[in-house]
Amino acid sequence: MFSFLSMVNFHMDQLFIDTYHRRIHKLRVSLTDHCNLRCQYCMPVNAEFMDHGSYLQPADYTTLIGELQRHGINEVRLTGGEPLLRHNFQEIVHHLRSLNLPKISVTTNGLLLHHHLDFLARSGILDINISLDSLHSHTFQRITHRLGLEHIQHNIALAKAQQFRIKVNMVVMKGVNDHEIYEFIEYAKMQQVEVRFLEVMRIGYACQQQSHWFIPAHELIEKIKQRYELIPVPSPLDATAFSFQTSCGARIGFIASESQPFCGHCSRWRLSADGILRACLLKEEGVSLKNTTPEQRQHLYQTLLGMKPYLRPPEVHHAMYTIGG
Repeated sequence: MFSFLSMVNFHMDQLFIDTYHRRIHKLRVSLTDHCNLRCQYCMPVNAEFMDHGSYLQPADYTTLIGELQRHGINEVRLTGGEPLLRHNFQEIVHHLRSLNLPKISVTTNGLLLHHHLDFLARSGILDINISLDSLHSHTFQRITHRLGLEHIQHNIALAKAQQFRIKVNMVVMKGVNDHEIYEFIEYAKMQQVEVRFLEVMRIGYACQQQSHWFIPAHELIEKIKQRYELIPVPSPLDATAFSFQTSCGARIGFIASESQPFCGHCSRWRLSADGILRACLLKEEGVSLKNTTPEQRQHLYQTLLGMKPYLRPPEVHHAMYTIGG
């Protein structure tokens, strides 16, 4: 599909620095828009998906990400949809490992994680974010329209036993799961995982209910302070989360995409499963890398640098699961 780009004589090309002097060095790679859950804030029960024939092939990732690496991309996170549903997930990882990237990580709902833990450990991919919005079966089923909570919790325990670095992402929804905040903090302490509380975003399917579900991070922090002391933990300037150590020994974080957007320091691009490279999760516009030459892609990269917003865009109605959250 793509012109061959040799990585034998690796050298650094011009870094990706946009018009606001942000260096782009992180890439979110959506391997599929398919998912085995139907979370209320993400997709409808009858969601429509891309045709598998439109997906990038494993070798395409070597070409494209290898090319981006030459411009300073040094962190890749594999997302979806649910990335572990991709039938050739391990083959794709093999291709990425050949690039010797400093960091590859995975975001997953954890349902299929047990099938891949040994492989990920052998591949040196030890950083896993797991989406988990409830510790109670009935609430989990209400949010996801599926069963499987106990299976996810079991897989988290398996991953911890194999020394994976686990972060649990909880989307906090008023009147749905916000009563579980303290339980998640105790869970973080017991399991020795970092729990991050996410604000519901105004994107895609969530736009219908976002105003009803939304709780700003500062309200959660004030609630938590009623029970625990919070000690700030330093974070990189381009981090999506700000973190605390609690007086009970748990580490927690907050991703306040709505109330405290971090667009001004964002260092990420996003590659969809069908080869669209985007500058922002909240911008549907992007550039298609399919059927392009290296020379054409250099022009597309420069175009994309000019498309990255400095301020958070308003609500957007395209589906987050097609871009990769």
